[in-house]
This record gives sequence, C-alpha cells and structure tokens, in this order.
Amino acid sequence: MSFFSKAARSDFGSGIAIALLSLSYALSYGALLFTSPLLTPYIGFAITAALITTVVTGIAVAYLSRMKFSIAGPDSSSVAVIASLFFLVSQNLSDKGLQGEALALSTLTIMVLITLLTGVVMFLLGYFKLGNFIRFVPISVAGGFLAAAGCLMVSGAIVLATGLDPMDASSFAEVSDLQVIKLAAVLALAVFYWYVSGYIDNNLALPAAIFGSIFLAHTIFAFYGFSIEQAQEMGLLLEVAGETKLFVPATQAVLDRNVLTTFVEFLPETLAVIVVVGLAILLIIAGIELERNFDSDLNHELKIHGYAIGISGILGGFAGLVSLSRSLLNAEKRSRFPVAAFLTTVFCAGVFFIGGDVIALLPQISLAAMVLFLGAQIAFRWLVTTFNTIDRVEYFMILVIAGSTLYAGFIFGLGLGVVAGCILFSARASIVSIVRSQLSGEAYRSRIVRSTDEEEFLDGSHKTIRIYELQGFLFFGTAHNFYTLIKNQLENNDNDIRHLILSFRHVSGIDASAEQILQKIFYAADKYDCTVSTIELPKREQLSLARLLRRSPALIADQNYAAIYDAMEAIEESMLREREFDTAGSLQKWFELRFDSKSSAEDLIKVLKPKEFEDGEVICRQGDHSDEIYFLDRGRVDVVSHEIPGQPFRIYSYMRHTLLGEMGFVRNEDRSADLVARGPTVVYSLSREIYNQLEEERDPAIDALLQLVSVTLSDRVISANRTIAELQA
Repeated sequence: MSFFSKAARSDFGSGIAIALLSLSYALSYGALLFTSPLLTPYIGFAITAALITTVVTGIAVAYLSRMKFSIAGPDSSSVAVIASLFFLVSQNLSDKGLQGEALALSTLTIMVLITLLTGVVMFLLGYFKLGNFIRFVPISVAGGFLAAAGCLMVSGAIVLATGLDPMDASSFAEVSDLQVIKLAAVLALAVFYWYVSGYIDNNLALPAAIFGSIFLAHTIFAFYGFSIEQAQEMGLLLEVAGETKLFVPATQAVLDRNVLTTFVEFLPETLAVIVVVGLAILLIIAGIELERNFDSDLNHELKIHGYAIGISGILGGFAGLVSLSRSLLNAEKRSRFPVAAFLTTVFCAGVFFIGGDVIALLPQISLAAMVLFLGAQIAFRWLVTTFNTIDRVEYFMILVIAGSTLYAGFIFGLGLGVVAGCILFSARASIVSIVRSQLSGEAYRSRIVRSTDEEEFLDGSHKTIRIYELQGFLFFGTAHNFYTLIKNQLENNDNDIRHLILSFRHVSGIDASAEQILQKIFYAADKYDCTVSTIELPKREQLSLARLLRRSPALIADQNYAAIYDAMEAIEESMLREREFDTAGSLQKWFELRFDSKSSAEDLIKVLKPKEFEDGEVICRQGDHSDEIYFLDRGRVDVVSHEIPGQPFRIYSYMRHTLLGEMGFVRNEDRSADLVARGPTVVYSLSREIYNQLEEERDPAIDALLQLVSVTLSDRVISANRTIAELQA
C-alpha cells in the first residue's frame, strides 16, 4: 500500500512531468543538431543520439551526484555549439566527397570523438580538483558565449522550420508563402510555450502544450486532407531517410581517414564545445546552490559529469548536463527516489524502440518552436535581463563577445573573451590598491625599550619613517600605482621621509613587471637620499632585484627582515648612531633626570642591590613569583616568552636605564616571561622583602620608587595613545 501513498503519488506525478519535459527537450535538441540541409534527411540519427544522451546522463547523474534531486540531459548551450559545429563539419566532409548516409554517420562519429574528449576533460578537472578555477571565469565572458548559443538556437529553429537562415541574408532573397506561414506559426507557438511556461503554475502544463501542439498539427493536416507523406514532402513533418527505424549511432560509427583528419581540423572548435560545457556546468551548479541555499562540491560534480558524458559518447550520444529547471522542480517536490530519471528512461526508451515511425509524426513547427522558445529564453536572459543586473562595462563585453562569436565563430569569440577578460581583470585589479595600510614610524615602534634621552630623540625622528603593508598580487598595473604613490610622496615631502619599509607579508605573488617597478622605487629612494627596507621579500625576488639594481644579493638580503619591528630596530639604531649619547652615565644620574630631585635619586639608589650577568644568563624565569623589580644600568635584557613549548619568542628588549618587571611586582603575580641577559649586563634589584620593610618604615625611597613606576607607565600610555591615533588616522 505504501506505493500508493500520497508521497508516492507525488513522486510519480512530478516524475511524469519531468520525464515528459525531458522527452520534449530530447526531440527538440535532436532536431536542432541536424539543421544543415546535408543532414536534415537523417534527423532520426540525431534524435537517437539525443534520446541516448537523455537516458545515459540522466541515470548516471541521478545516481552519482551528491545532489540527489539532479535531473540531467541535453543542454541548450552545448547543443547550440555542437549544431553550429556540425554545420561546418558536414560541409567539410561533403567537400571531401561524402554524401548521404555516409556523411551523416561520419558526422555522428566525429560527435562521438568530441563527446569522449569532453568527458575526459571534465573528469580530469574534477579528479585533480581544478574545478574551482572555472569559478574565476568572468560572468561577462560566460554570458557572451551563452548569449551567442541562445541566438544560434533561435537561428537553428528558423532554419529547421523554414529553411531560411537568419545568419545568411541571401536566403531571404526568395521567400515562399508557405515559408512565411511556417515562420509565423513557429513564432506564435514559441510565444504560446513562453506563456504556458511562465504563467501557468502546473508542472504538466508545458509538456501538455507541446504534445497538444503536435495533436493540433495533425488535426489541421487531416482537415485539409494531407497525408503523412504529403506533409513530409511539404516540410511540415520530419522525414527520416532510409529505413524508418532508429538505431544506436555508435554501432554504425565510421572511423576512417576522412573522419580522423576532419576531427583534427576541428579541434579548435572542439575546444569551444569543452569550454561551453564547463561554463554551463558552473552556471547551472551555481544557480542550484543559490536556489537551494547550499554549497556543492563542484569538483565531484565535474567528475561524475565526466563519467556520464564519456558513457554517453561510447553509446553514441553527446554531452548532457544537469538541468537547472528540471532539477529544481524535482527538488521542490522532495522526491525520495530518482523516479523522474526512471520514467525519463522508460519514455525515451519507448520512443527509441518504437522507431522512426514516431519521428515521422513530429511536426517540424512544434519542435522548431520549442527550440526557438528555449534559445530565446537564454538570449533574453543574457542580452536583456543582465542590462539591469551588471555594470555597463561587463554588459558591453557580453554584447561584443556574443556578436563576435556569431559573426566569426566560437574560436574567435573564445579568443576575444579570454583577452577581454584578462584586460578587464587587469584594469579593475589595478584600481584596487595594493597598500593594505600606510603608516608613519610613530604608529610602529621597535620592540626595544630605550633610555629616556634616546626615546626623546627617536620621538622626533620616527616621523621620517614610512611603512607600507602591501597585499594581493603585484603586477604591472597595481605595482605602477604604488610606484606613483611613493614617487609623489618623496617629491613633496620636503625631506621628511628618510626611510621606507615595504612589507610583503600579505603579498600572494609578484610578476616580472612588478619587479621592475620595485627597481624604480629603489632608484627613486636613492635619488632622495632615502633607505628602503623590505619585509618577507621572497628569495627569488631578492635575487632578481639584486640583478636589476646591480647590487650584491647579500646587500639586498641584509635589508630584508622577518618583521616590521626588526626593520624598525635597525633603522632606530642607524638614527642613534647619528648622535652621541652618554652611555656611560650612572644609574643615579638617570634617577636624577627622572625625579628632578637629587635626594629622591639618592633615597632610591641606596636600597638597590647590583647584580652582574653574562650573555645568555637568565635573570628570572617565566612562572617564577615576582619577588624583585629590576633597574637596568648597562647592557641589554630580552623578554622571552615560552607560551608555545619549544618555540621561545622575544617580546621586547630593554636597553640601559630602563625599568623591568614592575607590572608583576606591583600586582604581586607570577612572571609572564623570562628575562635573559644579552651581553655583559648590570642590573640593580629591589626585593619584595626590602620593599615591604621600607613601606612599613615609610622610607622616602618608596615614594621615589612609586613615582618612577608611575612615570614609566604614563610614558607607555602616551606612546600607546600616539600609536592608536596614528592607526585611526
């Protein structure tokens, strides 16, 4: 009884609707393939190929895709390109002496080869996980191809129904009344299909309209007394040459020298087929993702499409793709099983086995109207709807690529699309600044805490430093804009800029033209007596830059640092060398400068205990209790963190006449890092025991110590505020 449940009936109902649509599309697309006058008498072969494609790709995609609601079959875009290719191939084979059924079978054999190659490429793209590269194709390039495909479908539909080629003005020199009537009927029927599809909310409406038009056509033929043979002679019904039965084209494949040489000659056009198939898969998958609000695995879908297309080619079909409209319809019905794929197989197999007698009953007008309706939908979407959804430059590109494709063929359109896409990307990428942030030296300080006199000197000198954090990919456009920025700032800086720091930490790549721009930046810096330091410049670019500047690679490497802080430290050291400081001054002198009072300095110095350390000796360890506060008299002390086991990290370094360990001491906490002597070092320490004793005695040294701590902390707050203000600016 479960089979007759409401859910089962829903599955079956939606499956019938989708199966009828799939059958309609298969018949229409098959008719579109052989619009060449040389191939039209053998249109049954093409319809057979379309039926095989519908069955094979439908079953394969339904069972292998991770989108379990997927319905696959012939795709309008790829069929339009293949149809235009067949037109050229048939003419080429005809020039080589092939005619009749041999010509049709040779054309189908070439189709099999094209399909197999397409399947292999799709599979390899998915297998090697290269599918995401398709996502980088500009929408304007894809839109131009698909718009051209839609226009070709419209043109093919008119050729199928009337024999008049809209792409060839000479074909309209002599137009019969019957051709005018056919054209009017096709246009009217296509409009009717459009109305039914867009305004009648019923899944069976469009299939009913299609098969209803077939029944109506036969009713009209009967009314006027036309027999099947007479209707075929007048071009009102499809005419199948030879035996009126269908067969698998692959079993009749003709693989001879003519076929192979023709296939090789048309390899560029085959590339266009592969490109259109890849773009169509991308756009269809993207459309399903948007409608169903989920992310698909594009590489997996490409791989299973490669399987499906390959099997289709082996059996004599062509490239079939997942269908956006039918898949979404199946998803809306929440079908639990691939009922639609099963019913599509039954319907198409039924037509396949009944044979050409069914094909002979199909009115050309009905099939042509269906093809025209589908082609007009695609062309309207990309040539009209996109006018209000994308910017004018991309819309203009769609028009140019579509027009050039229709005028000169898909290969010319493909080449133009690639060139136009590259130019558009380069132009737009050049507008985006590669400068992630631009700061003065006041926003970035080195990790060196220095004496008061040195800090005061550096406070006035940091403004001569400019730091540029770069991002993205550096090529001729973006790099030249950056060079212009540097050049203008150097020309208008009144000698305020003396040091440039260029950080490449967030740069993903540098091309050869950008390396030459870097050379110009170095030359401009030399002209204005300005140094250039680089951060994380790759080794290859270092060697290239050294060659361009005719400098030693070691010199370029010496100017390259691991972090901005390291470059700032080197620049600060060079600044300090320009002025002599009293490095031999005593600790008491420093206290006197900080307190403006000799007595306060004397009160503090008398309670401190001097200690000497050798290079690498640990003064205190991370995790120890803060029992001492330190005053650095001579040497250097590094603050080293061990938060990551086995990877010690230098947080800060302290130079002469600086205060260390005050935060942990005041807050009575454990040490957050090691203090390590670098070189011969002398520090003065105050233990917590003595501090508590002096506090109980209300010794003046305590007031002096607290005053020094408060002044030190206030200096750091002022420096931090200055950095924040610079960053916000």
